[in-house]
Amino acid sequence: MFGLRQRVNLFIFENKDLIKTLMGWVVVVSSIVTVVSMIYYHGFQHTEEQKKVLLDVNRSFFAVFILNFLVRLFFTIERWQFIRQSWLEITLLGLVLINFISYQFFGFPMIAKLFESMGIEGFEPYYVFFIQMYLLLLIVLEAIKSIQNLGRIKLRPTTIFLFSFIALIFIGTALLMLPAVNTEGVSLNFIDAFFTATSASCVTGLIVVDTANFFNAKGQFIIMVLFQVGGLGIISFATFFATFMKKGVGLRQQSMLKELFDNESLMGTVSLLRKVVFYTVTIELISIILIYNFWGDYPFSSDGKRWFFSIFHGISAFCNAGFSLFSNGLYELGIRNNYMLHLCIALTIFFGSLGFPALRDIFEVKNVRERLSKPWKKWKLSTQIAFYSSLVLIAFGAVMFFFLEQNNTLAETELFPAVITSIFQSVTTRTAGFNTVDFGLLSQPILIIFIFLMFIGASSGSTGGGIKTSSFVVIFSAIIATVTGRKEVTMGRRSISRELIFKAFSVFIFSASYIFVCVVILTIVEPEIPVLSLVFEEVSAFATVGLSTGITNQLSSFSKLVLVSSMFVGRIGILSLAFSLSVPVKSNAYRYPDTHIMIG
Repeated sequence: MFGLRQRVNLFIFENKDLIKTLMGWVVVVSSIVTVVSMIYYHGFQHTEEQKKVLLDVNRSFFAVFILNFLVRLFFTIERWQFIRQSWLEITLLGLVLINFISYQFFGFPMIAKLFESMGIEGFEPYYVFFIQMYLLLLIVLEAIKSIQNLGRIKLRPTTIFLFSFIALIFIGTALLMLPAVNTEGVSLNFIDAFFTATSASCVTGLIVVDTANFFNAKGQFIIMVLFQVGGLGIISFATFFATFMKKGVGLRQQSMLKELFDNESLMGTVSLLRKVVFYTVTIELISIILIYNFWGDYPFSSDGKRWFFSIFHGISAFCNAGFSLFSNGLYELGIRNNYMLHLCIALTIFFGSLGFPALRDIFEVKNVRERLSKPWKKWKLSTQIAFYSSLVLIAFGAVMFFFLEQNNTLAETELFPAVITSIFQSVTTRTAGFNTVDFGLLSQPILIIFIFLMFIGASSGSTGGGIKTSSFVVIFSAIIATVTGRKEVTMGRRSISRELIFKAFSVFIFSASYIFVCVVILTIVEPEIPVLSLVFEEVSAFATVGLSTGITNQLSSFSKLVLVSSMFVGRIGILSLAFSLSVPVKSNAYRYPDTHIMIG
């Protein structure tokens, strides 16, 4: 018996790499075929017979995942540890086996019987959806295992981050081009699908086709998934589930998270990620429930549609995406005067724009208890900058809108509604892209002020764009220090390093230069459109805001591609893009003699 066990262990040791590699390729091919068959199933019109064949193809791939699990179990020395770590996979595969056995011996699938027992009539669509979501979850679990292989890729974290967004955009483009995801039943042209996918993935909100009327529920769901994943990042989702499955996270993944959330160091990045997911789910859930109750008497066709609209707008608000399922946004009749709904969405936008490190500092139970027991303890300086600068900018924008639009969009509006409307436009202009007034009717002075607010944008570590409030505050403080003759730039009794000051000015100069070049190109390509409207559109795209004066669908294909590049660069970050494309210097451990240059 002992000799047999030794021979088995020797066989496992000698062949496990080869067998695992072969099974890995089998799983990859099976996963690709499964995903393609699902896309084909939902993306095109089929007869009932074709649907049955496609569903049978999906079912057959369950055997591949079961075989893969058994092979991995057999070739693992520490089997009990493997079983403990694979509890979710075992649960899913166990349900698959039970469903298969019940079908073979009793003539009906267990899941179908479950739907019948729940009183769900016409359960077939639910059964199909359930089976396909099962398969998709198994594929996701397999894909998550590859997160551990990121450390082998000899690319910078910023470069991997960049390519993850490119992949998300092109996947979204392909899905939005499917005929069955829109109400017309025809493929959306590549440029418009590419623009929409980029706008959703980069949480912008600019649209060239009406999200409410052109896309059906499938298309709207795809857009919602794109801005949810784009808001947090593919790497965040993969890393979170890797930690959830106890697969471990390497230094490369932690470095990518550090770049994504603008964390100070690698320490605590995984912990921050868990908090990010927790805060995201919590705030979005609260927002969805409140929005559902604040729709008032708006005539939804069903309660299910009311919930879907609530989920869509709640996620869109927190991710600062600005997508709406109303043709006129929140300026839609029956919605434009719903001020409690406006306040709820504005508050959700505000929390989404603060940044995840700030949310953690403000709301983490440990920090709250510590501040209650030690009143002298304050928020971190970065949190104070994010919170107070946001309040100041919102107040500035609201006051300017209130006075500059008194005789325009706020004409004949009572005081309280006018104040709420002013606050909402100021909040949404910073990064979100929702609107409760017609931006095509706004006066030129307020458009210029909104361009300024959009350019500053949200706070670091958030889903929003712009140069970020921290960059603006550091630049402003550096200017004050220069004017007053101080050698050190200080904030909150802390000195700001020259490296951070250089970085803030670099972000400002690169961003302004990029916007300038894009505006020049747009004015050449679109000479008939007013320059201010083009500037507003370009800054809105770069800052991933999504507001428009109504010219987006009038732009040529080339101009749309210019805005696509702006949305992408704005979401990735101008410095992150520069770092990913540049070649690092081999050494900077030297210093040349000082010299004098006339300035000003």
